[in-house]
Amino acid sequence: MELEILIYAIGGLAALSGALGFGYYSFKKKTPSKTTSLSSSPRKDYRSLEDALKKTKEGFWGKLSNTLAGKDSISKKEIDDIEEALYTSDLGPKTVDHLITRVGSIIEEKSSTIQTLHQSLKEEINKIFSSVNTDSQQLKTNGSTTVWMVVGVNGAGKTTTIGKLASQQVALGKRVLIAAGDTFRAAADEQLKVWATRAEVEIFSPEGIKDPSSVACVSIKKGESKDFDIVIIDTAGRLHTQKNLMEELKKMKRVMEKAMPSAPHETLLVLDANSGQNALMQTEQFHSALDVTGVILTKMDGSAKGGVAVGIACEHKLPIKMIGVGEKIEDLRPFNSVEFVDSIL
Repeated sequence: MELEILIYAIGGLAALSGALGFGYYSFKKKTPSKTTSLSSSPRKDYRSLEDALKKTKEGFWGKLSNTLAGKDSISKKEIDDIEEALYTSDLGPKTVDHLITRVGSIIEEKSSTIQTLHQSLKEEINKIFSSVNTDSQQLKTNGSTTVWMVVGVNGAGKTTTIGKLASQQVALGKRVLIAAGDTFRAAADEQLKVWATRAEVEIFSPEGIKDPSSVACVSIKKGESKDFDIVIIDTAGRLHTQKNLMEELKKMKRVMEKAMPSAPHETLLVLDANSGQNALMQTEQFHSALDVTGVILTKMDGSAKGGVAVGIACEHKLPIKMIGVGEKIEDLRPFNSVEFVDSIL
């Protein structure tokens, strides 16, 4: 308790320095245009989702098709082969058991074809995604200053994701403040500054404060006092097994709640789709510690392991908020479960 009070005291000094112009990079509010709006028409080189998820489709439905190649119908023996193929598709064991139970019962009821398997798989996976509240798939805003806390392991693309989120919100006419809460890695700070310049948003990156909780606290106060629409708070990447660092994240979230009782409005977990089933373990640990509100899956275009999105929805009942399917700002896209299922099946 005394430590957290001290954080506020330090934060007050930081706020004073911020008022004097130190520790901030500020830009004029960017006027939204039809060329930058997320609702504008796609560019000519805009990739379809099916094309972006080609590797996942090959790694998921491709394995099943190869398993059943040359067969006119599916028997109980083929169900065992289907189960094995699903286990290697990074869905996670609990999700595979769920699907085999549902799909297997359909197949056993009648002489089934590959087309029947295809259709029943689509229906069951869509049911898994629909079991997660569809309203929760949208990034939350509350009409005033909204706070998003972004967490994840090193290398998942967290900092880049924050930059893309900021750019997209500016295109929608929002005033955005980025808080450089990763005070341990200088490269993260520099990377955020590059994105802040590109997106023309303000960044709070105080040189004199190394405590991430204090950075979060002061950035929220700054966001409220200066009428920012969105405050995006970066955090230091850490392995989900590093318990002492996970405790630091929990403390950081407590301080946010004291600075603004409703904050953070989103606790977003950024996961690298290439990590496959390891992403399920990361989700379990981060969700247990922080009560994650949604997941952003990055690098989906280069991964054959995008099936992990199904496992996250099935095992943890968490919405996939966004997926990254390329390097461009617009390649960070809102997740549409129906389009996703159509693309991989």
